[in-house]
Amino acid sequence: MAESIKLILLSFLASIGFGVKFQMKSHYLVLAGFGGALTRLCYLLLVQVIDSRLIYSLLAAMFASLYAEIMAMKCKMPSTVFLYPAIIPLTPGSLIYNTAANFLLKDTKAMWHSAGDCALTLLGISIGFVLISTFTYYRRVYFLGKDLASHLLHHPHKK
Repeated sequence: MAESIKLILLSFLASIGFGVKFQMKSHYLVLAGFGGALTRLCYLLLVQVIDSRLIYSLLAAMFASLYAEIMAMKCKMPSTVFLYPAIIPLTPGSLIYNTAANFLLKDTKAMWHSAGDCALTLLGISIGFVLISTFTYYRRVYFLGKDLASHLLHHPHKK
């Protein structure tokens, strides 16, 4: 329990640090920190009840993305302002490190195991982001009654 609280607090601080590094406005830093802390809490809870790395990474990323979308709507900012700090706790740094270390130690079996876990984590995170961003895009289109990306698909009128 104490270890989990420590991880959540460190995630809060890391997310704030990420916001500071990328010059986030000071009044949004606490929201960025909460995003990281809540994402870590969500991740820790999911790891306890789900055995699949892909699934718990996907669900935690969906939570972070949903948090970012809600904060973006509330603060009238782009969602990436809140998404990047919120996903800091999900980055598989230890898996990347273990993969590289096992590669250098020529422990092929451990290297491939770490690389596979890292790939599953990154795949889950990516799919989670895509699902939520697609959902929120179509939600905006539906409620605003217009296609927000029509300028990307619009072709000049032919004569």
